[in-house]
Amino acid sequence: MAETEEVPTVLDAGPIIHLDELSSLDLLEGLGDLNVPEAVWEEVRRHRPRLSDPGVLKLKVVSVRPNPSATLGTLIRALELDAGEIAALDLLEKRPGALFLCDDAAARLAAESLGFKVHGTVGLIVRAIRRGTRTVAQVHALLEQIPTRSTLHISRLLLREIIRLLPSR
Repeated sequence: MAETEEVPTVLDAGPIIHLDELSSLDLLEGLGDLNVPEAVWEEVRRHRPRLSDPGVLKLKVVSVRPNPSATLGTLIRALELDAGEIAALDLLEKRPGALFLCDDAAARLAAESLGFKVHGTVGLIVRAIRRGTRTVAQVHALLEQIPTRSTLHISRLLLREIIRLLPSR
């Protein structure tokens, strides 16, 4: 039986885009409320036009007028974050205890600096083993497909190390 984690979640565009490229959007299931700022959703639609209806993915598109805390404002300037990342981080600040799904290193650093838990596409793929939605062999194969089937930027060395650390098949 698949484990559920009813954690409010804020998504940046990367995990949605990359999971769609890998035909694995189902890996978003079990996370509770999936909140996507409008600016992020527009980015997703620009890169993946076939994902025109957020309801199909059970995503809640949220209108965000960023009003970041002083700390977040400093991080935004220092890390030169884009509009979608700013909206996502601002929404995250308004949802204490929420999980942030993001593949962008600078946005992840900002979220972690603010004390939020952050996962990305690779983490969601590996999590599928624990949840029982993919076998180790399926996760292994999916991770190996990242360089050829997705636009996720990850070093091949890091990817090989993650694959090496998977449980035995």
